[in-house]
Amino acid sequence: MWGRLISALVIACLGFTAVGLPMPVAHAAGCTLTAIVWEGYTDPSFTKTFEAETGCTVKATYAGSSDEMFAKFRAGGGRTYDLISASGDITERLYKAGLVRPIDTSKLQNYSAVFESFQGGKWNTFDGKPYGVTFAWGPNVLVYNTKAVKTAPASWDILYDPAYAGKIALPDNPMTIADVALWLGKSDPYNLTEADLAEVKDKLLELRPSIRKFWTTAGELANLFQSGEVVLAHAWPLTYTQLHDAGFPIGSVSPKGKLTGWTDSWMISKKSPNPDAAYAWIDFILSGEGQKGIMDVTGYSGATTLGVAAVGPERAHQLFMDDLSLHSQINMWQSVKNYDRWVQLWNEIRS
Repeated sequence: MWGRLISALVIACLGFTAVGLPMPVAHAAGCTLTAIVWEGYTDPSFTKTFEAETGCTVKATYAGSSDEMFAKFRAGGGRTYDLISASGDITERLYKAGLVRPIDTSKLQNYSAVFESFQGGKWNTFDGKPYGVTFAWGPNVLVYNTKAVKTAPASWDILYDPAYAGKIALPDNPMTIADVALWLGKSDPYNLTEADLAEVKDKLLELRPSIRKFWTTAGELANLFQSGEVVLAHAWPLTYTQLHDAGFPIGSVSPKGKLTGWTDSWMISKKSPNPDAAYAWIDFILSGEGQKGIMDVTGYSGATTLGVAAVGPERAHQLFMDDLSLHSQINMWQSVKNYDRWVQLWNEIRS
């Protein structure tokens, strides 16, 4: 399926020279590709195809926040994981820490299918070189129990409605500060002064008594809805997808002009022991099958024309992949210069 990458992968996994080939890919053993990812990005429903065709096992660890992802990837000097599914708030941190390698796009047969505006994106390109490959994106949305909240919310203000006090959930992530900044009308939610942060803190302290839980994974949030502990949440589309597929009465809205989101990129560890396997995985995820797999599991938008073809024009339109209009409206996560201050503020709110 992936030509020269598969041949290279067999060599890398078995430690053989080219003289020892050919050997059926399915018989390649001993290759384990490790990754730290957001939930759903290595779901067995599509990962098993990659494993069957390459003979390389994918071993993934889920992270609940970008900070957790960065810390775990950095642990062990970057030798623990081959890959990371980094969002735009930590891609530059990974680059500046010297943990990731530049991407050789000539090793990716499907790279040309990545949307042109996503090639060389500012969120994963540094010093003129790509350090990541965009494969998925989406907004942070307002999810609600349609039986408890009868009318679809029109704004984030509903989180402050006393009728839902104690039934609210927010992500346990300092980047939530950017969302609150947007609610307050700040034009650049990632460039906040001390005065701005003081306003955000006051707004969060006003909401704090109504918050039942700060969630860390989409699955955890889904459980909170199913148990009746929460009825409204700042969430990822994945939670909506999980609950909808389970037959739960769930709705999702995207309040216009008040959205943050993320553009996710595969990045390869500078010290990866399996770089050829990592390239093969990225190429698979860029393919129609890989893209459709991620979209089906998560409800997120894909990033390639092959993904558009795989899901068809109607679904592609629903996911804003035909004109990328939603992507241009979202305040995508990015690096924050005074991020330590954000973490301090968030910890104050959490405690």
